[in-house]
Amino acid sequence: MSINRYFSLTMTAVMLGSMFAPAAGAQASPGGGPPDHANSQGPDRTVEGVNVLDSTTFEVEFDKTYPAGIDISRMIEPSVALEDGTTVEPELTDYEVNEDDRSTVTVEHTDDDLAELAGTLLVGDEEDTFDFTPDDEFDGSTIQEVRDQPDEEHTIQGTVTASFEEGGATNMYIEDDTAAIVIRGENLGNLYDRGDLVEATGTGDDYYGMLQFPTDEENTELIKEDAGLVEPEMITSEKLRDSGEDYHAQLVEMTDVDVADNFDFDDYNASDSAGEFVMLGNHADISEETNYDSVTGVINYNFGVDKLMPRDNADLVEDADRVQPVEASPESTNVAEGTEVELNTATEDATIYYTLDGTDPTEDSQVYDSPIELTEDTEIRAIAVADELENSAIASFEYTIRPEAGELEIYDIQGAAHTSPYEGTQVTEVPGIVTHAENNGYYMQSEESDGDNNTSEGIYVYHYGHDVSEGDLVHTSGEVVEYEEDGFDGNNDLTTTQIAADESAVQSSGNELPDAVVIGEDRQIPEQTVADPDTYDPEDPSTFDADVNAIDFYESLEGMKLEIPEQVTVTGPQSYGELTVVSEQWDIDNRTPEGGVYLTEDEDNPEIMFVNVPRDTVAKTGDYFDESVTGVLTYDFSNFKLEPVDGGLPELQEGDAERRENTTIEFDEDQLTVATYNVENFHPDADDTRRERLAHSMANELDAPDVIALVEVMSNSGDTDDGTVEADESYQTLIDEIAAQGGSDYDYIDIPPKDGVDGGIPGGNIRVGYIYRTDRVEIPDGEIGGSTDALEFDEDGELNYVTGRIDPENDAFESSRVPLMTEFNFKGESVYVIGNHWNSKRGDEAPMSMDAPAEQNSREQRDEIATAVRDFVRDLEENKEQPNVVVGGDFNEFPWGSPVQILEDDGMLYNAIYELPRENQFTYNYEGNAQSLDSLLVSDHLQDGLDADVMNINSKFMEEHGRASDHDPMVVQLDVPDIDPDYDYGDTTAPEITFEDEALNDDPSMTLEVGEEFEVPAVTAEDETDGDLTDDVNIENNVDTSESGDYEVIYSVTDEAGNEGTLTLEVRVLTDADGLEDLTNGDFSDWTDGMPDAWNGEATNFPGSRVSQSDDAVTGEHSLALENTTASHNRFTTESYAIADGTTYEVSYEVKGSGNIRNAMYAPDYHGNGYSGYSDYTEIASDDEWETITWEYEAPGDGEAELIFSASDAENLMIDNVEVKAAE
Repeated sequence: MSINRYFSLTMTAVMLGSMFAPAAGAQASPGGGPPDHANSQGPDRTVEGVNVLDSTTFEVEFDKTYPAGIDISRMIEPSVALEDGTTVEPELTDYEVNEDDRSTVTVEHTDDDLAELAGTLLVGDEEDTFDFTPDDEFDGSTIQEVRDQPDEEHTIQGTVTASFEEGGATNMYIEDDTAAIVIRGENLGNLYDRGDLVEATGTGDDYYGMLQFPTDEENTELIKEDAGLVEPEMITSEKLRDSGEDYHAQLVEMTDVDVADNFDFDDYNASDSAGEFVMLGNHADISEETNYDSVTGVINYNFGVDKLMPRDNADLVEDADRVQPVEASPESTNVAEGTEVELNTATEDATIYYTLDGTDPTEDSQVYDSPIELTEDTEIRAIAVADELENSAIASFEYTIRPEAGELEIYDIQGAAHTSPYEGTQVTEVPGIVTHAENNGYYMQSEESDGDNNTSEGIYVYHYGHDVSEGDLVHTSGEVVEYEEDGFDGNNDLTTTQIAADESAVQSSGNELPDAVVIGEDRQIPEQTVADPDTYDPEDPSTFDADVNAIDFYESLEGMKLEIPEQVTVTGPQSYGELTVVSEQWDIDNRTPEGGVYLTEDEDNPEIMFVNVPRDTVAKTGDYFDESVTGVLTYDFSNFKLEPVDGGLPELQEGDAERRENTTIEFDEDQLTVATYNVENFHPDADDTRRERLAHSMANELDAPDVIALVEVMSNSGDTDDGTVEADESYQTLIDEIAAQGGSDYDYIDIPPKDGVDGGIPGGNIRVGYIYRTDRVEIPDGEIGGSTDALEFDEDGELNYVTGRIDPENDAFESSRVPLMTEFNFKGESVYVIGNHWNSKRGDEAPMSMDAPAEQNSREQRDEIATAVRDFVRDLEENKEQPNVVVGGDFNEFPWGSPVQILEDDGMLYNAIYELPRENQFTYNYEGNAQSLDSLLVSDHLQDGLDADVMNINSKFMEEHGRASDHDPMVVQLDVPDIDPDYDYGDTTAPEITFEDEALNDDPSMTLEVGEEFEVPAVTAEDETDGDLTDDVNIENNVDTSESGDYEVIYSVTDEAGNEGTLTLEVRVLTDADGLEDLTNGDFSDWTDGMPDAWNGEATNFPGSRVSQSDDAVTGEHSLALENTTASHNRFTTESYAIADGTTYEVSYEVKGSGNIRNAMYAPDYHGNGYSGYSDYTEIASDDEWETITWEYEAPGDGEAELIFSASDAENLMIDNVEVKAAE
């Protein structure tokens, strides 16, 4: 900084001639002006502010213009109080008067450098703190290192640039000099502000293509408050397109931005000088058809697109020549008397003028210089003014004073709306009877109702460490909050009204609980979620009506004790620890035969209620409780849910639903059967049981359809994102299993998609493909298209491919599967089968949310896809005489939805699902609603002789019942005109391979010991047409007897017609590991490098920093201590031990401390994802007494397994004395 010096002889002479000079050592007055004896002749100035600029410079603000010619040492005498208790009186060496504001002076004290010190500068009555101590050297990871190695644990530091509450947690954006990242954890937004330097420990986690850094409050730390705001990097849309991933989570700025339209949800089409891009308006009010001089924001990878997301309205600068609008905190709302309103503008050095009398402000109005205290209902109007800029627009903020909080009842706090009128208010002594108590809070309810159906008498009180019990009369004091519960990112969920209590005073105990509201008797559930969608607004209390809108009905019962009267019937399989139920007393009409509820075009079934249950509950559609279910009403993940009380749930009774063993369609040699089956992300390494179930259903229950359109076939590498797109092993694995299940010989047809283009699980490259019976249909000679090759007709009306994709470059298929057409020859006649898997319903708004009335926003893309498929079928109709067309698959759409209606094209195609009774028209169950997302549509002329069946063998059931997929298969039988009943397909029979050892033909498996020698068994091969092919047999042998595990020897041979015969020998090499019953170091006496010996197995994901040795032990000197304060579970496991098929292992151990604990086994050879079913969580809440826990596990086979201890919400969970016994 350049400082003009005022010590020339000329200036000195002027000073001496105009005023009395002070004596040496004279002291300045307390006000910061000149010495007292000079006041009679010198200027009188008062210091009004001081600001430390750096270690040698500070700024002083006086009440009046600084007097010319007066040395600064005569006006002030500063002092510095250092943190170590010493005092410094800096020697002033230079100063400069601000030319634009001559009441402000910048002062230097270069001989008293405060570098590397911290303390307080005092000038008169004013002071300013400073901290120039060097930051501790950080030896953790850079954010770029997290990006490069996300699976490792890292400690990082970064400056906060933004934070947003999403799905019950905070997404906090930070960056360092290398990169940026999103830290995700609960409550972080309340702990850290923009500009704070924070430290966090955790492991990277991919969230739909964008790296996040999950952590929690315990694993974050404030390193430096207000360390300085991050300057956004100036970029163009070109950088976003070319290297968007490099900018993920980074704060950037773009200039001259044109916003076109709001094309989807909160997405806006925008452009700058370099091209087009997308803006995300989740947190700022972006305007359509608007030019912004600049837009600042963070880069968010959202639904497959890199988007610029402004953090708030201040990031949107519409006119850089105009002062940015005034904003208020809090914004217009109901407030408590004495609330202070702060005004601000994003324009630096702007002055705010305001009025409180309803008139428009001008530059003659009151200057805003401190928060405005509200003592009555008030309207604040304000403008912001700055030099050389046009004044801001007038902003208006209206406030209403709330009544005294001390006299409020629960129903006053809840209010007749989705949010409390007292949000943010401190309330005192709110009375209520505790109806249900949990670890960190409790539910309480008013003793008397206010008689208003629109207001709830119940509320949840968050009070960590409370000491209340059910039946206590409590007076609660704290802050009313609207809490966003756990949910899906991107959903605009309702909030729950809560009291964050700092006091819960028990007035009496043992009180009678309020009577439960009996649903269907005391209160009736409205038939529609929203009765009048055209006028309803969940944010507008005037439209709130609990008697006509189901969303308001449930809101009006939030936190209250409810009863679902018996009989209570389950409407879908248990999922995520929830059951969907209805009462038989409610007389719901749209029921499935087993007791489910089906979705209709006009009925979204708000009567279906959610009940929280243990995650190991086994329940299917039609199971029931023969007693009423009572609980308190909660909300999360976009739905209201009943938390059972009064001793938990009644005993669940078995319903009548059974898996059907046979299709209703009877085989006919001269009729074609076509099926569609979503096989739910099938790949070669899918769980053995699921593979067997899928194959069995195709081979036997569906009676081996001629053509099966398979949906969600994954690439050979499953969900490993390694660039693999081929799926030949996926198809062949299923085909081989079908043969093993006694089914027919199938072949497959497939066109691999481009890597990462068609949506689904990253790396999975899911697609639609076909398996077909080689003895019943054939594919004509012709070419097969590639991933980007489009089906087209030549001038003679012939297709360019016998198998090809429909318009694959069409934007309609973005992140969605391209439909696949294959021409099949059935007894001389062509049948054109089009397999589909349209974009998912992700992005549809939730009915019970702040988006009500919910829109199905994903439907627009399906409309576009349906149009493309319809146009192709029209082309078939034009080029082929009465073509036989079948269009099937997972449409992610209801039969009455516009996309499927577009496909029907006024009768061109007929949806075969209409052939079934209405109560059987479903293939899927979502949130307790039986619905059809899968269909088979056929040419209109194929209605003659049409038969259809939906095999409801999955959607009603859990895996424990035999479920193989989340969708049911559908099959049709077609009477194809003009077939040749005697058509000869040629040699379609594959050679047969048999073992020379007859015993192996009965049971093709062998068991060996580790190290035992293995000789491949001999086989013979015989073909009906080509004879002996033994010499042509190919053998694939991966058996390694040096390591335990399951291996295969695959024999294959191909005849001259191309038919392949295979035979597989299963080889198991038994482990030489100790048996699980011989588990060692269960008393945790032996430790090495901070870990207990014989523990910390492969499936462990507990960070080492959260595993420790405790001196508190049951036996020996030590126990194991685990810490995981998040709600997500972490696993700590033993090393691998041998397990024996059918043996039941009894596990017991001692535990104490605080947290939840459960057990499972990691046995990758036997469980789908490697993990067995978990036991129920046991809640531990005692630091004094050890508690014994037991658990049993039945081994599904011979192999190896690790014993899992899974912990969550664990502050200090100690485990000791682990023992395992093999039951006799």
